[in-house]
Amino acid sequence: MDILCEIQNKYTQFSEKEKAIADYILQYGDKIKNINITDLAKEIGTSGATITRFSKKIGCDNFVDMKIKLSSTGSESAQNEEEGIFSYVYKYYNEVIEKTKLIIDKDSIFKVVNEIKKAKHIYIYGVGSSGLTGEEMMQRLLRMGFNVHSITDSHMMIINSSIVSMGDLIIGISISGETEELIQALRLSKKRGAKIVGMTSFKDSMVSKLSDIELIVYNPKFVDKNKFINSQFSVMYIIDLISMVLLEDHKLNEKMQITIDAILKNN
Repeated sequence: MDILCEIQNKYTQFSEKEKAIADYILQYGDKIKNINITDLAKEIGTSGATITRFSKKIGCDNFVDMKIKLSSTGSESAQNEEEGIFSYVYKYYNEVIEKTKLIIDKDSIFKVVNEIKKAKHIYIYGVGSSGLTGEEMMQRLLRMGFNVHSITDSHMMIINSSIVSMGDLIIGISISGETEELIQALRLSKKRGAKIVGMTSFKDSMVSKLSDIELIVYNPKFVDKNKFINSQFSVMYIIDLISMVLLEDHKLNEKMQITIDAILKNN
């Protein structure tokens, strides 16, 4: 596995000091290649011993080995302002997609598609920008003929979760995997016997632990957390994949075409 993806995969297991190292590497990996362990420790505000332990925790023999593996990723800095905004945004999205491709579990995609097809009702939960992503997913599934609802209000999530039952499918979206309102709703849904799909960036997060099927995506904030760019891009990529697999079903494709024709006729 790509070393940057490995860092994300183990992120929730890190101590606070180790997370500081991880954040620095994920944001400024290109600088690590030309810095010694003493200077890096000063830059981050930690010790050389902590950096060495971190290196071993992500599967490297030592700090030098970590530097070599970071160099082999071939990633370019997305912060070169000389190339302009257009180039920067392209690099940002390209890196998010490439990293997400590396950690996607294809079998999980097909499992989710099967659950969507057989669900009595589908409820998509998300707060904030994750809620907007849920709305987009709902629109796609709705146009394929599914009984689907997107819920973004935390109180409505709890209300809905208290009345779901076996045969219902809950899709919870949270990049951090620790959104409290979503976690409460998923716990309640699980008690009611609903099947749960979690979309998150962290394998050991609470959303992941509550999920029957987890879809892990790359965290866009690890590419750049200081720019105002779509933080849901990696989730949208997964939704695109799910949509394309669903549309391989001729009946679902026909329903989609019917909705397209209906919209065109009314415009």
